[in-house]
Amino acid sequence: MPDVGPLGTYYWRTISTMDFSMAWTIGLTHIISVLGVITAIALIFLAMLIIRARPKAAENRFMCVLLLAESWRVLAQWYNLVPLGPEAIPYIQYYRVGWYFCGILCIMLYLSTVAFYPTKRTQFMAKEAIKNKLWWILPVISAVILGLLIASTGGLHGTIGGTMHVDCSQPMIFDEEGNSPATLTYSPGMAETTGTCNKDLSPYVFFVPEAGAGFGTLLLILPVFSATIAMFLMRAAWKRLREEEGREHEANEARSLFIGFTGKATIKGMAVISIIATTVMFGRFNLADMTTIENIDQLVIYNYCLYAFLFSILITGMFEGFMFTYAILKNDILGIDEKLRKAFSAAIFAGLGGIMLLLATEMMEGLIPGGGLVGGVIIGAPLVVLRKPIFVAINNFSSMLMPEAFTKAELSYIEAYEIAMEDRIITDEERKFLKLQAKTLGLDDERVKYIETWYDENLEEEEEEE
Repeated sequence: MPDVGPLGTYYWRTISTMDFSMAWTIGLTHIISVLGVITAIALIFLAMLIIRARPKAAENRFMCVLLLAESWRVLAQWYNLVPLGPEAIPYIQYYRVGWYFCGILCIMLYLSTVAFYPTKRTQFMAKEAIKNKLWWILPVISAVILGLLIASTGGLHGTIGGTMHVDCSQPMIFDEEGNSPATLTYSPGMAETTGTCNKDLSPYVFFVPEAGAGFGTLLLILPVFSATIAMFLMRAAWKRLREEEGREHEANEARSLFIGFTGKATIKGMAVISIIATTVMFGRFNLADMTTIENIDQLVIYNYCLYAFLFSILITGMFEGFMFTYAILKNDILGIDEKLRKAFSAAIFAGLGGIMLLLATEMMEGLIPGGGLVGGVIIGAPLVVLRKPIFVAINNFSSMLMPEAFTKAELSYIEAYEIAMEDRIITDEERKFLKLQAKTLGLDDERVKYIETWYDENLEEEEEEE
């Protein structure tokens, strides 16, 4: 591992000195690296929840594979989490092969959700012989497609591109402008370039992946189009199932998937616009181009587009994870809808707060030298003071996306509680009966209290409307 000093000091220095005007954004890369690991762990946890709920159900296996593939994709910058040396390049290349494999897999998984929520024209996908095998046959097809692409493009580099290691951690001799040649290490087949280290910013190290010619950029765009198609398919399935008697649960699941794909298509779609913009400006969307762009204004635009894309991967991955887990488990695991809403609200609050702090500090730093702290206070203070009303607004939004849902056991208890509350009074005998009912249904005291509070609040709202 290269010597960049104590890691805590290293991260603080790169984050506190971020400056988009001079394209110094390694600190933001470190932030994305950490958020990527956190998001990946969350998606893996959700995938395990889904598969443990019904391990033999084809739908659960399918969704587990989808979330595991997404968890691999959100780790797009894991190799910049700590200052690794050039010896890590082969492992990064192996990871990137997996990343492209998961990209192909996700495209097919998005489109195959109609097997579980079919429209009239895709009813054939709902056959048991098809949908029961999707969770394993699609990964096999993805591996075959990637293998054929690697073979047809003349090897790994031609398909996914190479990886470059920039090392500014060694003792260097700086010129009068404070620059020194950077030590660059390349993976086999990658075109060599030159680079410089800055005296005020050294020591630092980072990796830059190169996009494969044609296929690499195409694979960044295709998931958006497949998610858009899946969005329309789920919208049609939701409408169809809603009109059929006895299929309310399936309709609600299709609705949740529709919302998940809508978020994916919208947020990632905006990021795709940035990819198209950089492709028009530079001929292709390739991180390795950062080392060859001399026009600082163009480099700043390139960085904004790049980080918009990287953040979209994290945001859409987490949003999909919550909505798809809610769709599959809301009727299987006690209180999963409430827990998902709380986690989703906390993630939105933390994410928006972090982005606002970052933007404020960056803007103030550009206006006033050393004004980053001022920007942090301007945004941070209102977030602390107005935390409760902000959370209320976010919770209302979460409830709109993930409405209250109860399992069969909880619905049975609600029916019993409704009978007991007919006269608006719970007698001792009725309470004993309710406790016995809760014990029989496997509901703990905390969940019972939540259900009764929910019922009472809804009852009061109905009475006020009358």
